[in-house]
Amino acid sequence: MELPLSIFNTATKSMEKVTLLKAGLARGYVCGLTPQSSMHVGHARTIVFFDVFRRYLEYLGLDTRLVTNFTDVDDKIIEKAKQEFGGEAIERWYDVPKRYIEEYFKVVDALYVRRAYAYPKVTDNIGDMIKWIEMLIRKNAAYVSNGSVYFDISRVPDYGDFSGQKIQDLEAGARVEPEPGKKGSLDFALWKAWKEGEPWWSSPWSPGRPGWHLECVTMSTKYLGAPFDFHGGGQDLIFPHHENEVAIARIAFGVKYFAKYWMHVGYVTMGGEKMSKSVGNVITAKEALSRHDGEALRLYYMMTHYRKPMEFTVEGLDSVQATLRGLYASYDYVVQLINEARDEGGTDDELVKTAVDYMIKIEQALNDDMNTPQAVSNLVSLSNYVNSQVLYKGDKLTKYALSTVLNVLGYAGQIFGIFNRTMLPPKLVDAVNAMIKVRQRLREAKLFDAADEIRRELEDMGVVINDAGKRTYWFIDREKLSPAS
Repeated sequence: MELPLSIFNTATKSMEKVTLLKAGLARGYVCGLTPQSSMHVGHARTIVFFDVFRRYLEYLGLDTRLVTNFTDVDDKIIEKAKQEFGGEAIERWYDVPKRYIEEYFKVVDALYVRRAYAYPKVTDNIGDMIKWIEMLIRKNAAYVSNGSVYFDISRVPDYGDFSGQKIQDLEAGARVEPEPGKKGSLDFALWKAWKEGEPWWSSPWSPGRPGWHLECVTMSTKYLGAPFDFHGGGQDLIFPHHENEVAIARIAFGVKYFAKYWMHVGYVTMGGEKMSKSVGNVITAKEALSRHDGEALRLYYMMTHYRKPMEFTVEGLDSVQATLRGLYASYDYVVQLINEARDEGGTDDELVKTAVDYMIKIEQALNDDMNTPQAVSNLVSLSNYVNSQVLYKGDKLTKYALSTVLNVLGYAGQIFGIFNRTMLPPKLVDAVNAMIKVRQRLREAKLFDAADEIRRELEDMGVVINDAGKRTYWFIDREKLSPAS
């Protein structure tokens, strides 16, 4: 099933028209969190992008199954547990991933990220991983050494082509840690033999735990089958993680790529450097959300194309908050216009055409490798058109034309994950309308000081009013009405 969407495929290093393997069903896997600390805004960028991608696939009418995992046992998790719990680490180590998985769901909910089809954990799938290792040993693609099991990359003739790496360069030392017992310097662990102070599981080779690269192949194909449509993550996963996933799957399934399309999100930088705990230039997603609503952070991410690096600044996020404010103003204005508009008549063909044209432009931008900056720009242009022109034509427009505008705002909002707070408390709406009517009478009586006092009272409530000709429109500043917490 061919879609109107084209994406850049990391595997082939080219733009490709998307054709689904099963008609009407899009299946994707995104490498998820290693829950050993709070996620930072770089991690959140990847999560939000794939949520927007998933939303757009659903907008196109597809049943979308997006799976993302938790690597809930890992060297960093074990080290964190030792730092926190000392001699009790072996008994309490799982308190670390449990804590940060719970925090993860609070953050993604605050970011309005739709829940995944499944959230597999490594610790829930170790039996499956052991079966995979046994299969790879039978295929002579893995070997046992000192209780550990390693994947033999010499069994994959094209190893390195996915990431564009040359084996000779890698063997010279690029990103390779020497381990005793390996036949080749690039061979990687499928099973790690137990070390004192670490959690372990039984296996035919030794007590221990699985290796990272095997985990995602096992979990993705368990939930999605093989091959499936999309595999994604941050750019830092291209090598070695995704290269090694591809190598394992080539042996297991006999296919070049067990996912058809591979998508990778660019780094988030601060001060020109990649965001990293080791550098110390980290802002956690939780911290960002304590200052701004999740919709603003989502919109901020969408202002940069997903494959490009993104420089994160507090000032940039503040600016996007103002943009979001303007979008909500348009939404509220159109709702008020619809409530007062005539059912038929009027001269509004131009408005219908303008709204539809903007939706077409948004779709065209997203179909071009998910060009969210261009798509958002078109939404903002429609908003500016509403705020600067439509308000002055309110008595000439029909409910149909205005509903077309509202539908475009709503469809774009569903894709981008904004306009989640359009429903307002009826009592608040009634109170605002009553105060505005009083203010209007005061203005007609030229009691401008009293009218300005009502404006200030409305502003304290988070209500911003806009006098357009003889009409007064208003919108709710959602950041004031419902501040991030």
